Amino acid sequence: MRTIILSTAIRLLTPVFLIFSVYILFRGHNHPGGGFIGGLIGSIAFVFHVLAHGANATAKVFFSLTLYHYPRQEGKSRTRYFLQIMNANLRGRRKGDKELHWNYIFVRVSPVYLIGVGLLMAVSSGMIGLVSGYSFMKGLWMDMQLPVIGSLGTPLLFDAGVYLLVMGMVLKMIFTMSKE
Repeated sequence: MRTIILSTAIRLLTPVFLIFSVYILFRGHNHPGGGFIGGLIGSIAFVFHVLAHGANATAKVFFSLTLYHYPRQEGKSRTRYFLQIMNANLRGRRKGDKELHWNYIFVRVSPVYLIGVGLLMAVSSGMIGLVSGYSFMKGLWMDMQLPVIGSLGTPLLFDAGVYLLVMGMVLKMIFTMSKE
């Protein structure tokens, strides 16, 4: 059942859930919590959006990307071409660009890609210690510190990988169940 109250509430709560999940991800870097619970909280935002708007609308809003491009013309500088492409992809095409024949590529990010990237990040965090001459999954930290996050290291890379892995798994389950 789709209601206007649920749709409005979800539109307001989705950014709150996502920001809180990223907070939990970074808090778990030095305290209990981290990637697993952050991924679950982040996926709750998308689960509620699927309940309010449907799986196709959620995939279109959050997991679809339209990239604009056009063939580079002879005699034009590469820098200007690159800046026009970046401007079109970040701000949208301008209405006055009648002389350019814009093409577009529609890209959809599947939850399976989130699972794969998360698994790659988690495994590579362990491999960094192994390549450095330590044991597998040895925690290594960089010398620099960021103001809010703290020191960057392989535990944070592992937590970010688990975050994406959990979010991808939950999204894959929800999208599959909502289509049936």
